[in-house]
Amino acid sequence: MSEHAPPRPLPRDLVTDADAAAWHRVVVASMAHDLPGVPPPGVEQIHAQLTRPALDGHRLAWLAAGPDGVPVGVACLRVFASAGRDHLAELDLHVDPAHRRLGTGSRLLSAAVAHCRAKGRRSLIAAAAADGPGEAFSERRGFRRAMTLDHLLLRFEELDEAGLRRAADAPHPGYRLTGWTGTVPDGLADAFAAAKNAMNDMPVGDLDYGSVAWDADRVHAMAKVVADRGDALLTLAAVHDDGTMAGYTEIVVPRGAPPRVQQYDTAVVPGHRGHGIGLWVKAAMVRRLRAEHPGAVEIETDNADDNVHMLAVNRALGFRSYRRTREFQLDVPAA
Repeated sequence: MSEHAPPRPLPRDLVTDADAAAWHRVVVASMAHDLPGVPPPGVEQIHAQLTRPALDGHRLAWLAAGPDGVPVGVACLRVFASAGRDHLAELDLHVDPAHRRLGTGSRLLSAAVAHCRAKGRRSLIAAAAADGPGEAFSERRGFRRAMTLDHLLLRFEELDEAGLRRAADAPHPGYRLTGWTGTVPDGLADAFAAAKNAMNDMPVGDLDYGSVAWDADRVHAMAKVVADRGDALLTLAAVHDDGTMAGYTEIVVPRGAPPRVQQYDTAVVPGHRGHGIGLWVKAAMVRRLRAEHPGAVEIETDNADDNVHMLAVNRALGFRSYRRTREFQLDVPAA
């Protein structure tokens, strides 16, 4: 096999344990170089990512090998299909640092762009560590910088316990808290879907990210995707006396219960903003997480630089910045 062999497509129904292990080795090496201190996904998470069906579209994966046949680069392309995002695809690409600058990344990117063109997707987005090699790679290949994300950590050992109690116990007349694990209860599904649509006005810089129309079927499907890969999805919501959901927050505890958990969506519905709902549900979630998952010691979240309201909520709770990434967008030429 030559150094310039084309990447090997990896259909999800043909992924082997060896493929997942090779993919994992590449990702671990790449992240250790580009994102030191960020825990990589486990091999079980990689296997689930490669073999489980995607919500809202499909995924394609490629493995690129060196001359000895050993995989040195990987790429996973998520191609969105729902109305509002059917112009879009998202790329996750890693090359082992010991094998960079040999064309592996370019070959993987070319395969992804060719698929985007064939499927009529005009926008390809990808993330890279700020000021790192992935940023330089993206800019050399025609991507433009579209958004900067501030990644924050809330370390429980540094919590202001008194401040957390005040935020979690603050009275909110006319509202009550409710929570669940996994999929939303049927009686709340429509209200939750309506609240989910509040994410569509989230600041996204210059990213052409489109919009999502949430309904009860979609929120159930999203929860199933998380469950199928072995992760636990925790949700806490504020419900108004009139039955509408005013806001919610979600945490994902990855498979294997590692010490760092991931913040998913937090949103407050426009008509309920200005009442401290965001801080309330997030503080109550921290309390719930510590009670139900005592092995968790920190939460990671991210916010766009221009999402000033959610940044203020997170910092009030005790989140602190620890790294930055940038989202890049490539305008894909028509086929």
